[in-house]
Amino acid sequence: MQQSKRLAVPCLIAHGVTACTDLTGFGLLGHLLEMTRPSEVDAEIDVVAIPLLDGAVETAAAGILSSLQPANVRVRRVVCSQPEALQPPE
Repeated sequence: MQQSKRLAVPCLIAHGVTACTDLTGFGLLGHLLEMTRPSEVDAEIDVVAIPLLDGAVETAAAGILSSLQPANVRVRRVVCSQPEALQPPE
């Protein structure tokens, strides 16, 4: 979200990437679900390893959320380990 991904394309192609998405709008879970359901596969996410933009936690805590946040909340039903996954970042 902070810079164009245009320069990454040759690297992705060189490594055989066949699917790719951004994380805007429907967020990580929405796009991951969109990619895994048709393939009938699961994915495992290391939540702690996901980088956050500076100020994101404070902004969300203040109630400033994406207009798509309600749809994103509904997607969490597909998360198997919800208690651990839904803990706020430290």
